[in-house]
Amino acid sequence: MQLRFRFILLALVALLAIAVWTFPAWRGAFRQRSADDAFPGLALDLQDDFLALPPTLRVALLDLHETNAAMAREMALLAISGPEAAPIDDRAGSALDGATVLVSGEFQELDALHYGSGRATIYELADETRILRFEDFTSARGGDVRVYLARDPQPRSALQLGDDFFDLGRLKGNVGDQSYFLPANRDLSGYRSAVVFCRQFNVSITVATLR
Repeated sequence: MQLRFRFILLALVALLAIAVWTFPAWRGAFRQRSADDAFPGLALDLQDDFLALPPTLRVALLDLHETNAAMAREMALLAISGPEAAPIDDRAGSALDGATVLVSGEFQELDALHYGSGRATIYELADETRILRFEDFTSARGGDVRVYLARDPQPRSALQLGDDFFDLGRLKGNVGDQSYFLPANRDLSGYRSAVVFCRQFNVSITVATLR
């Protein structure tokens, strides 16, 4: 009986030690978020801007703050800075008359912090020029955001991108139609997704699987 009691006591001590060790990872799960939770450490004149963000985004940023405060702060500042509209490109838009659609796909919400909407399409124009076109596009903000073509249909990280993705340059804006011209000699047959990728945090913001 005494041996059994010692075994139970040791098991309880071990469970307590594990709980204390992993406390930062699980404590946020038991916290009840309210509609007026401020963002820790954010300047007072920015708190109203933070509280004006969608509730699901605020909760996700507060949860991220529990595990990575620096990243959460940077993402909160980007979120409250407002949209970055892409420059109007009438030349590319008018060139689509009579163009052939090669592949197309819808941008997706990956999670509460990484999301997008709209359509990515690769067009071949009448003169055989090819462009990647974002239409009705919006996405979350990010730092050092690039547009990639990738072979993986759903790359979420740099590891999934591999080392043979095609970099089309900086994202022109997280809101608005925009075009990226493709080299005539580039074989596009193996690329299966258009990716809006944040190099600052090494993560995809949104992905469109191309079919």
